[in-house]
Amino acid sequence: MSQKSCNFRGKPVFERMNFLYQASQIMAKIDPVASSFYGNAMINCAKKTVSKIEPDIKRTMCKSCQSPLVAGETARVRLMTKPIKSIKITCLLCKTSKRIVNKKEYKLWLECPESVVKILKDPDPSEKKAKNTNSTQVSKRYD
Repeated sequence: MSQKSCNFRGKPVFERMNFLYQASQIMAKIDPVASSFYGNAMINCAKKTVSKIEPDIKRTMCKSCQSPLVAGETARVRLMTKPIKSIKITCLLCKTSKRIVNKKEYKLWLECPESVVKILKDPDPSEKKAKNTNSTQVSKRYD
């Protein structure tokens, strides 16, 4: 089984952010300060390259101390019904709380079909080679 290589502009940065996110999740149980450092480094990588972090990942990170919010270990999770049904997550390190809306009709903007502007497809390597050979033939005609 061969894997297709997907090349896009910020791939090395996203790989680094993925590594830092996983490291912060692992270190949350062992050392909260190191975990917060890795989370901060991940957010700084995203800021430097002006790339977006997915909302699912943002929801698992504390906004103030950048440590991962693991239920029962680094965060306290409560279900709230008033004024709006939501989930309240409180960071146990810095005592910052965040609410996540929990309605049936509620959707994130990224989940709506209007948010997709263009879907990029990974070109086949065989098509790429064919285009390169055609372009060299065209350039030879005009030289």
